[in-house]
Amino acid sequence: MKRGVRWRFSWALFLGLVALNLTAVVQAEMFAGERTIPAQAGRLAEELVRVAGWAGVFTALAGALPQRARRGAAAVLLGLSLVLCGVDGFTLAHYHSVLDAGLLEIVFATNPAEAWEYVTSQSGGIAVAAGALVSVVGFVVAGGRFLRRRKDAAGSLGRRGAAVLCVLLLAFLASLVHAAMDEDDRVENVARSNSILRLALNIRQAHEEIGSAEFVAWTLANHEVGETEGTDDIPYVVFILGESTSRHHMQLYGYGLPTTPKLAARAEAGELAIYENVTSPHAGTMAVLRTLFSFYDNDANGMWYDYGDFFDILRQAGVYTAWLSNQEASGFYGSIGRTLGERTDHVAFTSPVAHSIDLAERYDSEVLPLLDEELRERVAEPVPAAFYVIHLMGAHEEFSKRYPPEFARFTPEDEAGRGALEDASARAVRAAYDNAVLYDDAIVDEIIRRFEDKDALVIFISDHGEEVYDTRAQFGHGDETSPWQRAVPMVFWMSKAFRANHPTDVQRIEAARRNHWQSDEMIHTLLDLMHVRVADFDEAKSLLAPRQEQAEKEGNDS
Repeated sequence: MKRGVRWRFSWALFLGLVALNLTAVVQAEMFAGERTIPAQAGRLAEELVRVAGWAGVFTALAGALPQRARRGAAAVLLGLSLVLCGVDGFTLAHYHSVLDAGLLEIVFATNPAEAWEYVTSQSGGIAVAAGALVSVVGFVVAGGRFLRRRKDAAGSLGRRGAAVLCVLLLAFLASLVHAAMDEDDRVENVARSNSILRLALNIRQAHEEIGSAEFVAWTLANHEVGETEGTDDIPYVVFILGESTSRHHMQLYGYGLPTTPKLAARAEAGELAIYENVTSPHAGTMAVLRTLFSFYDNDANGMWYDYGDFFDILRQAGVYTAWLSNQEASGFYGSIGRTLGERTDHVAFTSPVAHSIDLAERYDSEVLPLLDEELRERVAEPVPAAFYVIHLMGAHEEFSKRYPPEFARFTPEDEAGRGALEDASARAVRAAYDNAVLYDDAIVDEIIRRFEDKDALVIFISDHGEEVYDTRAQFGHGDETSPWQRAVPMVFWMSKAFRANHPTDVQRIEAARRNHWQSDEMIHTLLDLMHVRVADFDEAKSLLAPRQEQAEKEGNDS
């Protein structure tokens, strides 16, 4: 192949691969989370360098092949990239993410009939994605024709191409070094800027996670529940699990800004039991989830799934269970939630995306239609007692992505004097967090409203708290040594019917408000509330059990 033809071939392949991988740049623009225009521009520029860098690598590899093999390799690269570009465009529009391991897990678990039903239901979105692909193909074809007409520019293309590739190679290597040095950006993430490499990594990850989830599910399914005693006489127990909500930022607990007006109004009306001394065992969601619904606590040995789960106990006791979630449906961070959800009678997620915590802007209101549908089902098919888990995204960072624009009430000016760090950036972060807590309050209130006419108990607790430049120059969670990050709200709401029908339970709930308690003993509290007993139940570990300090206080008061 002549040198001019070779350069035209290389440029056409390179531009085609760049164009078909721009979905990675689109995702970076949507979810980079940068707060300043220069920072966001830098992040997008780096992502574009990664896309172009991999296009250059594939182009160089194809160019080193013999002529026929070169054309075959180019056809495979462009064809596969074209298909993946269409899939990425569709998933970006519908799930706010390019194709990832979580979506592949669902694909692997889907039979042909379900796949066809999904395709027909999404025909409009697929048509739009196909139209966009046609436009991209047209761009690539037009570029190729332009290069073929520029035969006289072969030498110029070669010289310019060599210069561009040298600059691109240096920038790409710099991006790899930056990823290796950045603890939040692994080198593997650089590979995800190319759809073909990302597909290979996601297939490997999906198979690993499916195998791990299947093993955990098998272990739970084969765990002996033992005999159950007692019967749950509460028609509805609703467990709202918040995310990253610190009681230090809740008006309900004395915070200086009105971040929880809905719950505060219910407290004024005497509807709530507010617990003042509840802590989380850990400062991360996955570690907390291991303890909430099993007898595995901080003093336990082995793995959490060796201790069985709460939902199998309830099933044996005749209680209907459901898990409704705006968290991840799968993937590394979603694995425990999904596994626990599948132990219930019904599980539903707002999105199948694996990394929705970091990327998606699905607000917690999207879980409300799932709850409404579930309640309609219970009218059509009544059950003696039901237990619902509603898992919210809550106030997880990126905080500004957790609430719609109409909830952007608090400003950096409102945050003056409220933290250890007082620069404009820190105040902006705190304002966004307080707005997320405000929205969280509205969603919890919306859930409660759906049970006001029922004999129902609603429990709201967060998995862990959050630091937002409150006592030091740090925000986020994950520091197991931080008491601030483990301080969580816990609130019981009791309907009028519940108060009338369960006076003894109401008395115990009210009496326990000042108890010091850690949420890794949650299963004992829930079984205590629902009057269900198994061999591993320990009443002393229940939140509702009288504490020594409470007894001493009552003795002193008398």
